Amino acid sequence: MTITRQKLHFASSGGGLDLEWSALSAIDLVSGATFQTSFVTTRGQSVNTMVHTPWASLAFAVAAITAFPAHPRLLNGGWLPPGFEQKCARFGWPCRPAATLAAPR
Repeated sequence: MTITRQKLHFASSGGGLDLEWSALSAIDLVSGATFQTSFVTTRGQSVNTMVHTPWASLAFAVAAITAFPAHPRLLNGGWLPPGFEQKCARFGWPCRPAATLAAPR
């Protein structure tokens, strides 16, 4: 899997998936290892899919910051494990809340 600010490319022995963030009509984090998204293909078909990956939270955050900056789960930190930002601070690692990355300044 490759995640960039523009898209996610997922390749496996069963096929591949290219998701451009700008083409998404919705995204949500179903669990820490699964995100669900919908998009319209280049042929005009509406597709809903779930992607299972250890990188689901990262993919959700990048997609939401890029395509859905007002996504409630992004703004309220619901995409992070409980206490994650506090744990980072306790260990001396600054963790800017995602809301500050996405919210208009």
